[in-house]
Amino acid sequence: MVRHTKYNKKIRITYIASAMVIGFSMMIAFPWKSSAVENKEGYYVATLNGVEIGSAATMDDIENALKSARLRINSESGQLTCIEQNLVVKSEDRITGFRLEEKQLEQRMYDALKASESIGSDKQKAYVVNIDDFTVTLGSQEDVIQLLNTAKSQYDVNNEFHIDLVEEKSDAYAYMTTESYKLDKQASDANIVMASDGIDETVQKTENIDAASEPDGIVDISFAEDIQILETYTESSKISDVQSAIDEVTKDKEENQTYVVSEGDCLSSIAERHNLYMAEILAMNPGLTSDSIIGIGDLITVTVPKPELSVVVREKSTFEESYDAEVQYVYNDSKYTNEQNVLSEGIPGHRQVTVLVTYENGSEISRDIISQNVIQEASPKVIEVGTMVPPTYIKPLAGGRFTSGYGARWGRLHKGVDWACPTGTAINASCGGKVVTAGWVGGYGYCVELAHSNGTHTRYGHLSKILVSVGDTVAQGDRIALSGNTGDSTGPHVHFEIISGGVQTDPLPYIN
Repeated sequence: MVRHTKYNKKIRITYIASAMVIGFSMMIAFPWKSSAVENKEGYYVATLNGVEIGSAATMDDIENALKSARLRINSESGQLTCIEQNLVVKSEDRITGFRLEEKQLEQRMYDALKASESIGSDKQKAYVVNIDDFTVTLGSQEDVIQLLNTAKSQYDVNNEFHIDLVEEKSDAYAYMTTESYKLDKQASDANIVMASDGIDETVQKTENIDAASEPDGIVDISFAEDIQILETYTESSKISDVQSAIDEVTKDKEENQTYVVSEGDCLSSIAERHNLYMAEILAMNPGLTSDSIIGIGDLITVTVPKPELSVVVREKSTFEESYDAEVQYVYNDSKYTNEQNVLSEGIPGHRQVTVLVTYENGSEISRDIISQNVIQEASPKVIEVGTMVPPTYIKPLAGGRFTSGYGARWGRLHKGVDWACPTGTAINASCGGKVVTAGWVGGYGYCVELAHSNGTHTRYGHLSKILVSVGDTVAQGDRIALSGNTGDSTGPHVHFEIISGGVQTDPLPYIN
C-alpha cells in the first residue's frame, strides 16, 4: 500500500558549510517559492540537476528564473511535464565576482530542465488528486472518478448524482476539478461524458438547479474542499490502488476514539482534557445532554475520524407543522424588569413549509425556509413586562462569621441568617429604602426595619445602637446601626431578614 502524505511546497537553502539537496520530484505545474533565506545583495551560486548554472546577486533572481523556465517548458509542451528538480544553492561571502542576469539564469535553467525531462519508459501517466493539503496519486481518470463517486455515494443512496471531471486552465498550468451532475431517471453510466467534451442532455449541472422548482429530495451534492486533479508522469510505485485511496479519503476503516470515565470525571472536564467544546462532546455522543450523569467505566466518544473529503448535500423537504407566532411584549414603566404578566396565551397556527437543509458529512449545518403556505394563522402570546431595574441587596456588614442560616432550628423556623461579630460592628443598609422601624422589638432587641421600592422589607436585629430614625431615607450601604447582643441572643451578632409579600424568605439567594 502506498503511503499518502500531506503535500509540502517548501524548499530549503543551504550555506557554505553544507549544501542540502532538494530532491523532491515536482510537476512543472506547481508553484515554487523559497522563504528560507533573507533576500539581500550577495553572491549565490546555483546548481540544477548537477549542472552548474552560475551565480546571482539575490535569491529572488534564482527563484524567478527557475519559475520562468518551468512555465516556459509547460507552455511549449502543452501538457503537464514531470521534471526532476534537484537544486543546490550556496551563499559565498564575497564582494566581487561575475553574476548572471535573470534572463541568462532562466535560459541556463531551461536547458538543464529540458535535459532532465522525465517522460520515459520508467514513468507512466498518472493523476495527482489534491484535496486541500492532502494528496493521493491514481493511475487513471476512471480511478479518480471512482474515488470521488465512492465518497459521494454514502450520502446519495439512490445514486441520483454523478461526480465528473472538468478541465480548467490558469496562466501557469492546466488542471481538472470536479462537477456534480443530477442524472435523468432514464440515464445510465454510458450517458455520462466528460464536461470538457460537452454535457449530455440526460445530465444536469447541480449548480444550475433552481431549488424552488425541484421536487423534494436531494437538490445537489458537492465537496467542501478545494479539489485539483493534475496529469503527470511518475513511477508506478508512487501510484495508489483505488481501494487504498478510497479507504484513506473516506476514513471508512478508522474507528471512533473513546475515553473511559474515571473517578472525578464530568463531561466538562473530559471536553477540556481533549481540547473540545462541550457542544462537540454532545454532538459525538447522541443521547447525552449537559445535565447527563456519567459513571465510572462509561465510554465517551472524544474523536470521530474526519474524512479528507467532506461531502456537502443540500436537500429539499416539504411538510406540515404547527408553529407559534413571535411573542409580543407590552412594556410597563411602573413594574420591574423581573415582573411579567401574561395578557394572552396565544394560539398555535398550522402551515405547510418547504425547507432547504444543508448537511456536511451527514450532519445538518444550516436550514432555510424557501416557501410556506399558512393554513391557519397563529395568534401571538402577549406578555406585559416591567422596565424598572429592581433593587439589589448586599451583605449588611463587612466580615463576620456565618453562624446560622434560614430554616429549622431548635424545633422552630429560624427566619433569617446570623453573622457573629464584635459588638459595635457597623451594620449597613442591604438595600436603599425608608426606615419603618427603629427601636426595641421584643426578641429582636434593638431592631431596624427598612421598606424598599419593590415592596420588600429588610430587618436587622440584636443591635447595640440605632443610628437612624423612623421616616429616614437611606441608600444602599449607608450605616444604620451597630451590632450587639440585645433581645433573645446568645452572643454578639446581627440577625438579618428579607421579607417578601409579608413573609420572611431566605436572604442568601438575594445577597449572593
